[in-house]
Amino acid sequence: MRKCRVLVICVFFVSCKLFSQTTEVIRIKAGHDPSTGYSPNGFYRFPAFNEGVAVFKDGSQTAAKFNYHELNGEMQFITTNGDTLAIADPLSIKHITVNNTLFYYLEGYVEALINNDSLKLARKLRLNLSWEKIGGYGQPSPSGSIRSPNRIILANTGKALSLNQDLLIRKDYSYYWIDKYNTVFKASKVNLLKIVPPDSKNTVEDYLKKNKIDFRKEPDLKRLHSFSLTVM
Repeated sequence: MRKCRVLVICVFFVSCKLFSQTTEVIRIKAGHDPSTGYSPNGFYRFPAFNEGVAVFKDGSQTAAKFNYHELNGEMQFITTNGDTLAIADPLSIKHITVNNTLFYYLEGYVEALINNDSLKLARKLRLNLSWEKIGGYGQPSPSGSIRSPNRIILANTGKALSLNQDLLIRKDYSYYWIDKYNTVFKASKVNLLKIVPPDSKNTVEDYLKKNKIDFRKEPDLKRLHSFSLTVM
């Protein structure tokens, strides 16, 4: 029984490693505005709200100026009155096109990196925040770091926020396949083999044996995506 438990635990950690996310960390020094420290666009995906179309699962469409707020994880739009609102029911969305970029929703918004009718490669971004206390000699003290909800920094007031602690913004990326039916799958070998035609599975498996593909790395996934299109 003990051996079985050890095996299950090992399989769990191996699985987590295979599907773990790519991570990037941005440090915002104490006293700086988190929004401008994050990017020139603040926490928005694009520099400005752009004309786009939201297509709903019931077949209806809505045109508006959209922008994706990366910290909130919200697709926002400008109303005819000039107010900025977020889409209230993202589960009703089939897809949204904004600034020639396609977004889907799967427990969060997924952005298509390569848009092809047969097979799309998409990416989901999640931001996680933590603070580090400044220790002796002005150095960060990791032991003082705390996890805090994203909403603490939100407030679409346009007000610049400053901090008494260094802020760490961790960007976690996860990747997905989207098939011709617009079904979203985790980007893995198993799911890719579900999407490609049955008579192409052996070809894809041979490619994966000969080419080292890390499913956590975007460049590797793009190479695999390009090859997969040749057998679709």
